[in-house]
Order: sequence, then C-alpha cells, then structure tokens
Amino acid sequence: MVLEKDRVYELRTELADLNENNLLKPNGYQKLFVQLGDMHLDKIEINVDTTMENNLAWAFISMSIEIVKPIEGIVKLKGRTWHSQRKGPFYRREYLFTNEEGVVVAQGASFSVLLDMETRSVYRKKEAPFYISEPLEEFTIDAKRNKRVKLDYTKVDERKVYNSYIDCLGHVNNTRYGEFAYDILRDEEIEKLNRLKRIDIYFRSELRKGDVFSMHKAYEGDILHIRGENESKKDVAFDITFTFN
Repeated sequence: MVLEKDRVYELRTELADLNENNLLKPNGYQKLFVQLGDMHLDKIEINVDTTMENNLAWAFISMSIEIVKPIEGIVKLKGRTWHSQRKGPFYRREYLFTNEEGVVVAQGASFSVLLDMETRSVYRKKEAPFYISEPLEEFTIDAKRNKRVKLDYTKVDERKVYNSYIDCLGHVNNTRYGEFAYDILRDEEIEKLNRLKRIDIYFRSELRKGDVFSMHKAYEGDILHIRGENESKKDVAFDITFTFN
C-alpha cells in the first residue's frame, strides 16, 4: 500500500507568478500549494468531481507557508503532501517542496472543511460519504487554523469582485486573496520579498460576485498584517500576514 506521503509530484513555477526581481510572488507560493493539493486529490480520488457528487466541496479555512529558500525564476520542483490531522470537521494537510537538488524550499500546512454546497455550511457528520485515509501525524511547521489579533488597520484600497474572480464553487477562488494582498504592497515592501519567511492566510467569509471589499494594512514589528473587509456584508473576508526576517 502506497502511503500519501510517499507520492511525489512534479511541479513548475510559471512566468506570471514571478515579479520584476525574478522572485516568486507570495501568491505564487499559494498557487503551488493549491496545485499540489489538487494533483494529489485527483490521484486519491477525493477531488472536486467526487465531492460534488455528494453536494460537498473542500474549502480552505487557513493556509500557512514557510519559505525556507526563496524561489527564483522558472524552476522544477518536487512536492509531497499528506493528511496529517483531523479534529472534528477540520482536516489538516502538510505540504513539502524540494528543488532539483533535493533541498527543501518551502513547506507548510492547510486546514480545510467539507462545505455543504446547498446550505453553504460546514459538513459536520463524523464520517464523510467517501473514503478519507487516516492521518499520518507528521507535521512540517507550527500552524493554527485560526488566529486573531487586534490592530489599528489603515484602509489603503477598495475593490469590487469581478466575474473572473469566481470559481466553480460560486465564490472568489482562494488564490485570488494572495493576489489582492500583493497588489497593495509598496515598492519598498516588494523589494524585501527576498526576506519573506512566512505567509499565513485565514479565510473568514466568502466573497461573492458583485461584493465590494476594502483592503487594510497594519505593521507589528517584522509582520505585515493585511485584512480584506467585505463592505457589502460588513464582515471580515480574509486576513493575511507576511512575516519578514
């Protein structure tokens, strides 16, 4: 029997995800994590086709990415991922990326739930209607599914959800949030992305077509906090932190 952790996938960075300094943008790391997860879920047959047959979908609650060695240019990577923990409706998954020399360049974890597509609520039954393997409790980093901090944020932008942001689940695709955060970085913040060590993303509330949302920033030492507030629903849509060394 092949363990989840033993499966290795080949990935490649894309030109559009590199910035003017040839560094992978923060949202590029997020896309790699999502791509690896999708490839693996296809392989073990619990992808969107399987879940949608049961009117369910995987939805991220949070994602934490540790950058061990900044990725530069278009490069080939090898990735591994495995289900590492389940607590109630929350599933934790690990991600590990190495370069062609076998050196770890990025690692991290995500927390997900199964979303009932009819009620848009968390599926809380003890057993899923399809097979999910038992977790292998080996963790890459310290990560939490939720974290809240009280800060004085400064509003820096206001945007609207356009058609291109919406995916097959009827909400803004999770990878867009990383793009929104990158869009409000100042030039001096982009210049120090070679010192970016960690990205934490907390998905709080769905953004839907036509929603207006505002972008906010706050600093806490070497941590840049970015918040997206849904002005249409008057709630917090997402929180993202960039931690620099």
